[in-house]
Amino acid sequence: MNKFPSNKKRETRPDEDQMSKTVFKAKAEGNRKEARREDRQVARKKRLDNLSSKDKTETNRYKKLKEKVYNPFPEEERVGKRKAVKRFKKGYMDRETKYTGLPMERPVRPGENLSEYNREKNEFHYSKIKKTVSLLPTDDADRPVTKGVKKRNLGSNFKK
Repeated sequence: MNKFPSNKKRETRPDEDQMSKTVFKAKAEGNRKEARREDRQVARKKRLDNLSSKDKTETNRYKKLKEKVYNPFPEEERVGKRKAVKRFKKGYMDRETKYTGLPMERPVRPGENLSEYNREKNEFHYSKIKKTVSLLPTDDADRPVTKGVKKRNLGSNFKK
């Protein structure tokens, strides 16, 4: 005979976390994105509590995790590769002047912006961890180091 029948609902304790109740509510309503976000928040909070109980509050891991837990919506939203590359290219294409603030400041045509983008995109790569386009690391001779970067994430392979 089964002592723990599965058809009974578990009674909630009054001291249970309020966040877990909102997770169940979001799942019941069918809002999966919100439920997944809240699930991640709960898991991060548990990890954060675990680290703080071991007195590891001065580590970089703890600081990053704390930022994610208490600031779930960072100012700069992380996006996929296509959007990151598009935003990177837009930075070049929206420029109206070159050498801004210097005595040799001059207006720039869109064709010049595009040619400069095509020349310089080989110095960049898409970082899957940071979800942004960033400069390739260089060695002492200022040669780009592509070790550890997949070919599809190199700037030379950005689609137009």
